[in-house]
Amino acid sequence: MLSQISNTATKEIIEQKLHAKFDYGHLYKPQFKINGLKESILCIITSKDTDRIQFGIWGVLPGGYKDTWKKFQSAYNTLDIEFDSITELSWLYDALKHRRCLIVATGYFTTEIEHQYLQTFHNISKHQNLICFAGIYNILEDGFISCGILTQYDRYSKYLLKNPKPIIIKEENYNNYLNSELSLEDILDVNFEIHQKDILQLKISKHELRSLKKRSKI
Repeated sequence: MLSQISNTATKEIIEQKLHAKFDYGHLYKPQFKINGLKESILCIITSKDTDRIQFGIWGVLPGGYKDTWKKFQSAYNTLDIEFDSITELSWLYDALKHRRCLIVATGYFTTEIEHQYLQTFHNISKHQNLICFAGIYNILEDGFISCGILTQYDRYSKYLLKNPKPIIIKEENYNNYLNSELSLEDILDVNFEIHQKDILQLKISKHELRSLKKRSKI
């Protein structure tokens, strides 16, 4: 499960890179670690409003859902959704076809077993200080947006723990992804997303984690 990401970019960097403006920029705060296991807010750009940076609840919920986020996520995790699991019969299929979003981040965290101990890694792009995950979203009964990150199963991972691999879109394909006319097959094209070889894995110790939190802005 992908449950922790980072977004340490400043408001100005995000707006500059994505050619969009925050709806409520004064509410945005860079965060070294965003924990999706607690109800968290992410920065997103939706296919409906490509010039606006909005806030979405992490963990996509059914459209018009009225109950609590916690109840739903306890029964059915949607922080990340494996792309291949969304069939035409899935309640998420309509969102995949018509309600896509860019989920703004600077990295994501994975945990592996190394020398018989758990080791945390911070995964970042080698070439971009800002990345966007492929996401989908729904609108809740109260008008809030909920969203989830699309992933793929990484069958080629060298690690024992097969962490889901988030789909990270290449910068030149941001607008294409938000276009509902883009075929679903094109999203999985190897040239559409950042290649895994361009992702740098940084080992994070407890001491480094405390230190990095203090200098979290880019």
